Amino acid sequence: MEGVGKKVRVAIYCRMATDTDSRQGLEMQKEKLRQYAEQQGYDIVGIVAEVAKGNTLNRPGLREIHDLACNHSMDKVLAVSIDRFGRNPGDVLYLENKLKRQQVRLDSLQGNPLQDYRKTARAFRRRRKA
Repeated sequence: MEGVGKKVRVAIYCRMATDTDSRQGLEMQKEKLRQYAEQQGYDIVGIVAEVAKGNTLNRPGLREIHDLACNHSMDKVLAVSIDRFGRNPGDVLYLENKLKRQQVRLDSLQGNPLQDYRKTARAFRRRRKA
């Protein structure tokens, strides 16, 4: 909902896969994302940080993000990279579609490379149907 005169409400999402140096790694992610959000003029509505493997979407932090989306508390979820949401592109696409139904977008400091993945997946499905 990036409209003229309306501040984008963003939730920051940070994830580390292991406990090893997780506190430092999570703090570093938070700081980078806070700085970026401030530079963009975003309104930070929440910060969710967790230590969890990225091979599943069944994580407390993602449930919290989903709750924020369902409450229409944010317009965008921001992470340092798209793989913080999950390691499997199919899972991340599922999450993206789930959040999109609540009019929330996934974003990262590197942008959202899922557009390329979606194009590849569509082309693959078309070839399979032919």
